Amino acid sequence: MNEFLTVFVLHLFAVMSPGPDFVLITRQSIRHGRIAALWTAGGIGFGILFHSFLAVTGILFLLASDEFYLLILKLICSSYLLYLGIGSIFRPSNFNIQKDAVSKWSNVGGFSAGLLTNITNIKALLFFITLFGIVLNDQTRNSFIFYGFYMAIATFIWFSCVSYIFTSDIFKNKFIKFFTFFEKILGITLVIIALQIIGSEYIK
Repeated sequence: MNEFLTVFVLHLFAVMSPGPDFVLITRQSIRHGRIAALWTAGGIGFGILFHSFLAVTGILFLLASDEFYLLILKLICSSYLLYLGIGSIFRPSNFNIQKDAVSKWSNVGGFSAGLLTNITNIKALLFFITLFGIVLNDQTRNSFIFYGFYMAIATFIWFSCVSYIFTSDIFKNKFIKFFTFFEKILGITLVIIALQIIGSEYIK
């Protein structure tokens, strides 16, 4: 019970703290609508399962000790976030937030964006290294398979709630005139996160 409580508390703080996943879900909700955002949340959830699998098998700790792998991961993550951020900043804002723009953003595209953002998320990598270092041992290895599924489902539920808030009628009716501004800010935020990831590699 104490073990699960540790997982619950640490995951709660991690998933609710702002980061690339949160910014991506917000961007998807504003730009592409609720359906695309939910598929993106599903991709993020599968990313959690991916990290859990690597941790349970011990692969995560081997990769984390490889500086070359970490460098490649940071470059992939920062490049993708830069791509999303610059796209949000300079993309024409000729969209109708009142509709789910399913035709403009495929379900597979939304899922892939969430998955790629999460599995290349340095924050997620460090979280799992810390969490598994605290609670994972030979006795709890099987339990962590359950914890992996729990965190994946909880993550999906959390980001689904976030998408529902940003695509709700109340939010849209009050803030629709600011959506273009919001998207630019989200784009700038993604670029800043990407530059921080790059900077962390070269400024030591």
